[in-house]
Amino acid sequence: MKFARYLAHGDISYGIVENNIVKEITNNPFSNFEITDHNHPLSEVKLLAPCLPGKILAVGLNYRSHLGDRPTLAEPLIFLKTPTSLIGTGEAIVLPKNFDGRVDEEGEVVAVIKDRCKNVPKEEALQHVFGYTCGNDVSARDWQKGDGQWWRAKSSDTFGPTGPFIVTDIDPQDVSIRGLVNGVEGQKCHSSEMIFTVAESISFISKYATLVPGDMLWTGTSGMTPPINPGDDVTVEIDKVGTLINPVESA
Repeated sequence: MKFARYLAHGDISYGIVENNIVKEITNNPFSNFEITDHNHPLSEVKLLAPCLPGKILAVGLNYRSHLGDRPTLAEPLIFLKTPTSLIGTGEAIVLPKNFDGRVDEEGEVVAVIKDRCKNVPKEEALQHVFGYTCGNDVSARDWQKGDGQWWRAKSSDTFGPTGPFIVTDIDPQDVSIRGLVNGVEGQKCHSSEMIFTVAESISFISKYATLVPGDMLWTGTSGMTPPINPGDDVTVEIDKVGTLINPVESA
């Protein structure tokens, strides 16, 4: 199934998307819900970030093609992004006023947690995933290299485009991922190339932090990521999941 969070007629709702129609549901997708008789053409709603996570955990250095000369890690490298960094498809990535260095696009698969879970065995981890969406882990490289933590480089407002939908019932290790700037391909990989699978990362994180419905796991990016600048259009395409498109502006 395909779920969306959207704005229509001044109200924010969740819905199921079928044949370019959004069917409103009575609650959020992580609770018991019913499908209402309120339908909207997909073209007439504003798609928002597909859920409101309590926390966003992200895996760094999870593709060998992105490691450069760095060694493969023995355990997942986990960092946090702030929920306030999230924007939906079509919304602008706004580069901060006080930064004039390099900012990169990072396209990746994002897993959305279904239920409360702790100490999850790897073999059971995917049972706790509601679905998957597209993410662009926008990264200010100078801040990432110079700061002691990655919070500013990765969590500035608008540095977390996600969407357009949450798609259920796919294999997260069997999708192709592309990142494009102004239609030019800058990234191309397959999720089978992850060093730590989605299941392994969830199992690792849940040893230390309880995961709750709507939490997001960003699974890492590949290759040499392309820079973005004001005036650009940035696209993340994940087959079976969707296409996330955001313009870039300066503050």
